[in-house]
Amino acid sequence: MQAGPWNWLEVAKLTASLVTPVVVAILGVYIHRVTKRFELSQWKSQKLIEKRLAVYDDLAPLLNDLLCFFTYVGTWKEIDPPTAVNLKRKVDKKIHLAAPLFSPRFFNACMTFQNLCFETYAGWGVDARLRSQSERRKEASGAKWDGGWDQLFSDEASDPKAIRESYREIMEAFAADLGVVTAPSVPASGRVPGNIR
Repeated sequence: MQAGPWNWLEVAKLTASLVTPVVVAILGVYIHRVTKRFELSQWKSQKLIEKRLAVYDDLAPLLNDLLCFFTYVGTWKEIDPPTAVNLKRKVDKKIHLAAPLFSPRFFNACMTFQNLCFETYAGWGVDARLRSQSERRKEASGAKWDGGWDQLFSDEASDPKAIRESYREIMEAFAADLGVVTAPSVPASGRVPGNIR
């Protein structure tokens, strides 16, 4: 056999042996980058859920207090009108701070709930007014009722059933944003008293 110039088969073998490690290295770098992106995406999602849960832990009890106050259930007698107005301020602040972390559905549901509960922009420096009846509250408070509290009530009271439905929408939006359930269903909190005045 004669030692001669390289034939095409030998060149192809040499090229394949040189290119294979390069292709494997490039493929390895690509897979590593994709894996890192996936891990970063998972980490971001986990941190977002953790933050949303913290917001829920902080905001849900305040929203529930407002629900009780405006629908005359649970602890409604323990919340006086100035405390309800103060709850509005706290809830508003928390909703607006959390808005970038949640869907527009959640933010809109919160704002609808707040607008059903409170009459805002009643005048320069005037606190939001409670869209609720005061007569039963006066009866329940007895001697503890402060006559100045009458001015905290709006002339336009909202239907407690609409408030309860709006609260349900907030809780469903919370659940959806947390990924807790695919078709959230928040149970009703009992019936709204029919003799509200």
